[in-house]
Amino acid sequence: MLTQRQENILKVIVEEYTKTAQPVGSKTIMASSLIDSSSATIRNECAILEKEGFLEKEHASSGRIPSTKGYRYYVDNLMVEKNIDDIKNRIESLFVNRNMSINDILDQTGQILSEMTNLTTVVVGPNFQEELLKKIELLPISETQAVVVFVLTNGHVENKMFTIDKNSSMNDLKISVELFNTRLENTKITDIPTKFEVIRPILEQQVKHYEYILKQFVNALTSIVKPSYSTHGIQYMLQNPEYNNPERIKQVIRLIETISPFDYFKKQQNNPSENLVSIQIGNETGFNNDDMALLTTTYKVDDMQEGGIALVGPKRLEYDKLYEVLEWLAYRIKEAYQKEDREGEINE
Repeated sequence: MLTQRQENILKVIVEEYTKTAQPVGSKTIMASSLIDSSSATIRNECAILEKEGFLEKEHASSGRIPSTKGYRYYVDNLMVEKNIDDIKNRIESLFVNRNMSINDILDQTGQILSEMTNLTTVVVGPNFQEELLKKIELLPISETQAVVVFVLTNGHVENKMFTIDKNSSMNDLKISVELFNTRLENTKITDIPTKFEVIRPILEQQVKHYEYILKQFVNALTSIVKPSYSTHGIQYMLQNPEYNNPERIKQVIRLIETISPFDYFKKQQNNPSENLVSIQIGNETGFNNDDMALLTTTYKVDDMQEGGIALVGPKRLEYDKLYEVLEWLAYRIKEAYQKEDREGEINE
């Protein structure tokens, strides 16, 4: 355990380095309101912190920078609550826009986070594999096109555009929807393709070119089962001085492009007792890269379904501020989904 003075010095170095991306010298440390020590004492304490692995030097004559161990100690012991009103206000304007779906809100939230933090944001939508189909509604918009609305038992609604080919008619689609509503109510989404095989002979008797319509329904339900995801802001992250040479740029782009979006959340999903926000620094990420950091949060839509948001960037991050943002977002997204579910029940 560090002494109070050592903690103050480490805190000053982490926060100053986060702002400037420059090694921090004893004069800068001594100027902090947290420090009441001579330059010699500060240098001695810094030498101890370096020996214990909390600080590093880029070269012999430079000031100090935090190590992975130093960042971890800061995150676990020294962070304080920060004002995040600037980010909250921009994102909150999305949540109160009644014309936006929750998936659109999540996608734009990822873009805003990247713009305001200079980090890459990965957004994974909830997985609805375990949900049940409540009903299907048909909304014709022309002679050849219609919106088919899938309503799940948790209140989630998915809209899919269907196109009628020259061999079919809108009436064929209506017959199909009526049949599916009768036969598929309260069926688990993942079980529906199997149920389609049972329904196929009945559909064949009532709809002449049933295969085309059946294929569209299978494709639509497959897209519901597959969790959505989006990645934002690689260009913003590359503005950080850590990525100021071509080799490091190639390395980080290669890493982000090859990692599955769902891999960002594996550690948090495997440790459900951890905090709402998980912070992994350097090699803790499991990506074999000690120069990066990862902050993730997962949010529950109901008792079974989860999605997540991840922030990826260099180790030099405003961990305290980013922690506050992700913690607030997890609660806000859950609240938005619950509101959407309640409104769906009211409109029944």
